[in-house]
Amino acid sequence: MADQTLGTLHSFLQKNNTQTSSGGTVVSYSHDTGSGPVLCAVHGYPQSSYMWRHLAPLLKDKISLFIPEQPGYGISSLPPSYDKRVVGGLVMEALHRVFGKDRPVIWCGHDRGARLGHRLLVDRDPSHNIQAAILMDIVPTLVQYQVFSNPKASVAYFHWPFLATDLAPTMLEAMGGGYFCNLTLKKIKGGNEEGVKRFQADYAWDHYSHQFNNPECIAGSCGDYKWGATGEPEAQEADQKAGKKVKVPTLVIYSAANLGRMHNVSAVWKDWVEGELKCHGVEDGYGHFLPEECPEVIAKDVLEWIEHVGKAS
Repeated sequence: MADQTLGTLHSFLQKNNTQTSSGGTVVSYSHDTGSGPVLCAVHGYPQSSYMWRHLAPLLKDKISLFIPEQPGYGISSLPPSYDKRVVGGLVMEALHRVFGKDRPVIWCGHDRGARLGHRLLVDRDPSHNIQAAILMDIVPTLVQYQVFSNPKASVAYFHWPFLATDLAPTMLEAMGGGYFCNLTLKKIKGGNEEGVKRFQADYAWDHYSHQFNNPECIAGSCGDYKWGATGEPEAQEADQKAGKKVKVPTLVIYSAANLGRMHNVSAVWKDWVEGELKCHGVEDGYGHFLPEECPEVIAKDVLEWIEHVGKAS
């Protein structure tokens, strides 16, 4: 059932096709509780909004949801630029068209979606109205590239420099984007057997692999990684020199068995967040795809953080 979407899986979600100022379309799913903040849940690589399928039902009665298809990943239009300011701006434009501009936003991003949020959080455009953040299984892009001096790290994250090359789209199309996607999912999945079953549930791997057979998805996702190699590290270095930090309350959730083995995640983020920071390393062998592998754990973290920042505001 590769054609099943988040919307057909959960009838409480409304599908939106939002025309943006770029001339393209942002596809999203939303659920409105009627008031209060909006949780903007943005997927990463190599996925789609479908990755939130386990989490959305656990959150829908507590907070409004905006779940976009990240521009460039085969469902929303290709963005005019892969600069994360541009892509993030398109997501926020679509959110404001659906919910209006007055609702406060809590950014909740996984993987590349978290990196998109990190850029917006540092830029602090007041029109975005982002009041708090949840970043899943990342350290800043600059830090991740710096650790590639460790041969084991560069092998584990080989796809980063590969996808950033001009040859990558042609090579993936020749190999088969869906085949490469499936290999990537197998390589990065966690070691908890029950978690892997939940990750694969609802034909999810078929869904993601089907999506990556789309040449636009290949081009767009490679464009994302190319900007992550050629634009974002320099921008982050300049931010750090200028003292530009994340200043909203930020929760970082990460896989202790995955990211936590390579980085002291809490120590890293203390140098990038000036506001309140909480870090939670998820144990029990759960891997990178936390919202799918252990949704109950992640839902508990997310709801507790929403309640906390609501009381603090």
